[in-house]
Amino acid sequence: MMIKLFVSDLDGTLIDIKKEIKKEDIEALTALKASGVDICLATGRMDIEIAEILKVIGETYHRVSQNGAFVQTGSGKMLHEITFEKDLAKSIFQEIKALDCVTLIADYSKNYVEKRTEIITKIEERLFAPVEVVSTLENDIGDNLHISKMSVLGEYEQLTEFQLELQQKYGRDIELYISDKQCLDIMPKNISKGAALELLLDHLGIQPHEVACIGDSFNDLPMFALTPHSFAMKEALPGVKEQAVYTVESVSHAIEKVLEMNSSELQG
Repeated sequence: MMIKLFVSDLDGTLIDIKKEIKKEDIEALTALKASGVDICLATGRMDIEIAEILKVIGETYHRVSQNGAFVQTGSGKMLHEITFEKDLAKSIFQEIKALDCVTLIADYSKNYVEKRTEIITKIEERLFAPVEVVSTLENDIGDNLHISKMSVLGEYEQLTEFQLELQQKYGRDIELYISDKQCLDIMPKNISKGAALELLLDHLGIQPHEVACIGDSFNDLPMFALTPHSFAMKEALPGVKEQAVYTVESVSHAIEKVLEMNSSELQG
């Protein structure tokens, strides 16, 4: 059984808080692709941000953005895209505003906020694209803006409590993921990295047992569940590491394991 596709999360996995990638991880990815293994980046970030990361790596990979709302092949073919229904998006946005937390609203290519604050400016430093201020954001949702993700920023305990409240009220219509220790992502129903990968695998003709994946957050669990070859980062929360088959210190260490598995298969 050969691994034919390697899938990596970005934040906390392939890139650090400074948006930087370790040299050894880039070298490992290059070696992995040279060995014939396809590669996909799967993230809660926008596709244009993945594109910036790929410029640094110097490669072309398959891309799953915004937790699976958008799925594109390495050649740029869009396999899947979905956005919120207008009334649902407006209702959830009102719930978030009542919570009085920092909130980012995203469509395919941009993040939006109602007003710029010092916190937003700091958050922007972690992004690969500027945040756009739209004072009429609530009115524009569903009309001028076709929303694919809402991100609520706050303390972990507050976010998990709000996650439960939204799940009880809107659970039939949305997906909720703690994508970072201080970020709750709200997505349209049936959107996950796992569902996105199933679409990509079907397109590529690859079976789940021929996939290896690595991540560090709860939004990575759906892809962990898809394959028997899942890797969690050492710094991940316990609830994430418990769901992975392996725990590693870096992407390069996971790739080393994948190359060993493929080498053993060839020799066997």
